[in-house]
Amino acid sequence: MVPKYPSHPPKMTRRNNLGIALLLSTAVLSACGGDSIAPPPPPPPPTTGTLEFNIVTIGVDIDADGFLLAVDGSVPKTIPANGTVSMSLPPGTHTVAISGLAFNCDVTTAPASADVVLATTTPADVRASCTPYLRNAIVYTSQQFGIPEVMVMRPDGSRSERLTTDQLSYSAPVVSPDGQTIAVAWYLGGGWNGIYLMDRFGKTHTKLVGNSNFDGTPAWSPDGTKIAFRSSLHGPYGDYGRIFVINRDGTGLRQLTPEVAAGDYKYDDGAAWSPDGTRLVFSRSGVLFLINADGTGLVSTGVTGEYPAWSPDGTQIAYGSISGGVEGIFAMDMSFSPRRLTTAVQSDQWPRWSPDGLQLVFQRVENNVFHLYKMSADGSGATRLNNVTQSESGPHWSRNF
Repeated sequence: MVPKYPSHPPKMTRRNNLGIALLLSTAVLSACGGDSIAPPPPPPPPTTGTLEFNIVTIGVDIDADGFLLAVDGSVPKTIPANGTVSMSLPPGTHTVAISGLAFNCDVTTAPASADVVLATTTPADVRASCTPYLRNAIVYTSQQFGIPEVMVMRPDGSRSERLTTDQLSYSAPVVSPDGQTIAVAWYLGGGWNGIYLMDRFGKTHTKLVGNSNFDGTPAWSPDGTKIAFRSSLHGPYGDYGRIFVINRDGTGLRQLTPEVAAGDYKYDDGAAWSPDGTRLVFSRSGVLFLINADGTGLVSTGVTGEYPAWSPDGTQIAYGSISGGVEGIFAMDMSFSPRRLTTAVQSDQWPRWSPDGLQLVFQRVENNVFHLYKMSADGSGATRLNNVTQSESGPHWSRNF
């Protein structure tokens, strides 16, 4: 049977025509070597890894400026006290150094080195802890930067830090029992014209009292509510010193040490409170006296000395005294029996007890320059606290608040 074919070829649609045209165009371009759409090139292989520091700081008075981090001895980079910092580094072992900690902070965990792996994130934990800023610290004045300014250091002489930077003279800084405030004499307007209060970081200054042009040697009462200090009065034989007391809020100014007979001259200075706050010891023209906190009961110990300091347990008083023409550190018990603690070459002065009563910090004159020393309460083991060549004096050892 002969197949039947349609008398007319099938009708081509517009869509079919377009498809055929595209196929033909592609074939022509391929045959003629035309450009084709190439896939994107693969990314280059990694050459670094990531070192990720996770920093956590606990405690109080945390340094808002953070710390400094140096990798492989590079220029230190500031890192936060709490946060994360990532660095891209080539594979291998890299050294790590943390510095720039505040006086009261210590790193408790940190790697000395870290191994970076190609295309991998390597974690590195940094842990630090901070204590109350002036806890168990030594505050003092130093001429390291010119005019005496207030500084602080640790009891071993390390981590010294400058608290004032205004190039105005300061003298005899003392930390309050709660550690929040520093009382200090400040030379302004041509004289030591007041006792000022600074915050524990040395940033703010408030005048507590300006009783004369020679106010100085402040001393906090054990409960932190009062400050005893020396002030200057005018007399027929010239100015003389008396001990005054004022409340921490600036009220209640009163003269503590009494006047003497007409025609006599006595100079009072260097008061220190007993640990229970009931009495004070001070020097009157080079002899140590005791007086009740209300101004009664003045008693001479008969002991020659100056700038005394009562031990934390109340059983001893340390002081400086002249013996054989040279001033050394002595201590006496409550029977007023002195014993020598140091034999100075030139002069040892201004002893101040550690919070536990086991050590003393004091100033020693060497080649006519004051340096700070520390020793055991029995006078042994005297050690210089730093290597500064300029004078440093008036130390005070703060409490463990």
